[in-house]
This record gives sequence, C-alpha cells and structure tokens, in this order.
Amino acid sequence: MAFTPQPPRGPALARLTLLAALAGAQLTLAQRAGVGDFVVMAALSWLAGGLLLLEREEQGQVPPLAAIPWSRFSAGVLLLLWALLALSFAARLYDPLLWGLPLASLAGLALLAGVPCRAALFGKLLLIGALLPLQGIVNALWPVEPLALITARFTAFLLWLVGRPAFADGRQVMLDNQILVVDGGCTGHTTLSFCLATLVVLVVLFPLGNLGLPPGRLTGRWSRLGLAALAVALLLLGVMLINAVRIALLAYTLKDPGLQGWRAWQSFDFWHSGAGAQLFALLASGLVCGAYVLLLEWNLRRRRRRRTGSGGSAP
Repeated sequence: MAFTPQPPRGPALARLTLLAALAGAQLTLAQRAGVGDFVVMAALSWLAGGLLLLEREEQGQVPPLAAIPWSRFSAGVLLLLWALLALSFAARLYDPLLWGLPLASLAGLALLAGVPCRAALFGKLLLIGALLPLQGIVNALWPVEPLALITARFTAFLLWLVGRPAFADGRQVMLDNQILVVDGGCTGHTTLSFCLATLVVLVVLFPLGNLGLPPGRLTGRWSRLGLAALAVALLLLGVMLINAVRIALLAYTLKDPGLQGWRAWQSFDFWHSGAGAQLFALLASGLVCGAYVLLLEWNLRRRRRRRTGSGGSAP
C-alpha cells in the first residue's frame, strides 16, 4: 500500500509554526543588524532541520503528547524556553548566545515530537543545529593571511586574462588607477565555511553510501578519507576562484555611496559587503549543490549498471 503524506494537524502544526516563528525572528534580527553573512549561515541550519522535522510529521511517526515521556517532554520545553529568552534578551545583552539558537530549537522540537535522544534523526538534527556555531568557530580559525595572499594572486591573474593590467603585491592588487586591498573580509573565508556546511547538510540529507564502487576499489577507510579530502580540496579551490571573480569585479565598480535603486549594482559597496557579496556566496553554495547532485546521479547510474550486469532488473 502506497504511503500518502497527510497535512500536519494539531500539535504537529503548532510545532512547525513555532519552528517558523523562531527562525523568522532570528533571521529578522540579524538582517536588521546588517550581518547578511550570518543570515545566510543561519538559514541553512533552519531549512535543513525544518525539512527533517517536516518529513517526520508527514510520515505520521509522531506519538501523542501524552505518550511522550515526561523527561523528554520537559527537556524539550526547557530548550524552547531558553531559545525564546535568547531572542528576547540575549540579542541586546550577549549576542553570541544567538549562535546556539538553531541547535536548542531543533533539539527541543525533536524531543516534543517524540524523537528519542539516541535516534539517528536526533543526531542529525543536533549536527545541523551545530553547523551555525561551528561555522563561526571555523571562520575565526581560518588562516586569513595565506588566504589573502592567494586571493590577491588569483584576482590579479583574472584581471590580466581580461586585459586589465594588474599584479599582486602581497595583499594588494595593483591596478593602473587604483589599488585593491584584500583584507580579512575579502578572503572569502565565510563563503568557504558556508560551502563546507552546505556539503555537510547534503551528506546528511542525501547520503552517498559506498558510491557503488566494486569491492576492493577505494572502499577502505583510508581510501575513502583520501577521496573525501580530494573532493574538499577541489571544492575549496572552486570557491576561492569564485571569490577571486568577485574581487576582480570590484575593479570595475564606482565608489559612490549615493548610488541607489537599480544603479546600486554599480557601486563598490554592493559587491564588497552588500547584497552582491551574498549573491556570490549563494553562487558558491549552488556550485557545491550542483557537484553533489552530479555525484548522486553518477552513483545511481553505476548501481543500475551493476544490477543489470549481474542479471538483476534495474529499478
């Protein structure tokens, strides 16, 4: 008998509404504070965790509230109360608490949905919720100086390719009429962290398994680790190239803060720290998603060929 998803009702609708309210409140506060990179990073955790919770609600696997153990229910309520208090007071008193908001909210809603603490779903939600503070930690640990030097060289090379005389001098990209300084924010380290978090979310939501490889080929622990390290290295290289394109684009912008409306895309600030910079972050994340989808498709076709070759019927 085929499973037909049912729309959430009663407590399920209340849980999903609370999830949307908490996510919307945090993202709105961050947007009004002018931290667009934080908005993008937080939205990733909220969306991925919300998809897992919504899937559980639609499958009808949630027990009634009366059947949830009291310890699990009380822990979930306490976590959600902490999230509400963080939104009410910590946003003005101690902003770092907001980094743990998705983690506390997703864990609390999972407990109120009857998810056991030792369940695989609960572990996935904890990992997804922890991606936001982990991105903050990784951003603080990135070696900014080497990234700045590499980015400056990439940028000068790209400008030279399009016919613009340029050369890198340390962190500076020397042009004929201006100098572009690659500081900490221009290295793209936040975009690199966001792309790594995107890759983690994709692996959690759509696991690859053993890639359909024959026994004995790249199936050992160290071989898999090497393959994963190579994939991450190629990913970082692609993201750094995209960020270098963004900085090269700054050489063709205008340093005029008065540009408004549709002409804002011509301004330096739009591509340096405004919406244009966030568009490049989303473009880099889209590159990660596209590469992962191609890997999933390759894995699926390889499995089908193996089943067909062994005499089985392909699905």
